[in-house]
Parts: sequence; structure tokens; C-alpha cells
Amino acid sequence: MKQLTKALRLFAKLRFSLLGLATIKDIPTEQFWKLAGRLPTYGWKKTSEYSGPDAWIDYGRITFRRRFTRIKLEWDNATEGSVEGPRRVIREIARANGLAVTYDWQ
Repeated sequence: MKQLTKALRLFAKLRFSLLGLATIKDIPTEQFWKLAGRLPTYGWKKTSEYSGPDAWIDYGRITFRRRFTRIKLEWDNATEGSVEGPRRVIREIARANGLAVTYDWQ
């Protein structure tokens, strides 16, 4: 089972790299909510939001889309917020909000 887990994580990291994705991690909760609220003013449309029984208590996710580009905002009560999407878009969001970009999958 350990080998399967390692293989799946390796596949996820490889996929992340090949697709040219990036992440902004550890966004404080207040800043995360401000960012999520500002995205629609820049043309991003909310396409889905996690609505499970623990929504925004333990975990939350919002997906936004602008033309053919999709970004995913996730929040949990341990690591706070993150944004994942194409590198170019994530760099723009990070620069506009004074945040750091990482090119590794979680």
C-alpha cells in the first residue's frame, strides 16, 4: 500500500509539472476571502463551490473560470488558503496580492 501511495503522489507531481501549474500556499484566511471576493471583478466566474456538511468549517473549495482558464481556491482549517492554476495566471494573482508562488504540487 505504501508503494501505491508513493506512486500516486509521484504521478500527481509529474502531472502538475507537465501541465505547467503553480500554487500559492498558506494564504491567511482573511486574505483568502478578500481574494475570492475580488476575482469576479477581474472577470472570473464562480463555476462550483464545495457544499459538503463540513463546508467552510473544516474544508472549502471554489472553482473559478475565465474564458478557457480554470483556477481552484481551497481552504482548510489547518493550512488555510491556497490557489492553484496555470503558472501565468497564478503569478499574476500572486504579484497583485503580495503572495509567493510555488511550482510544486502540495
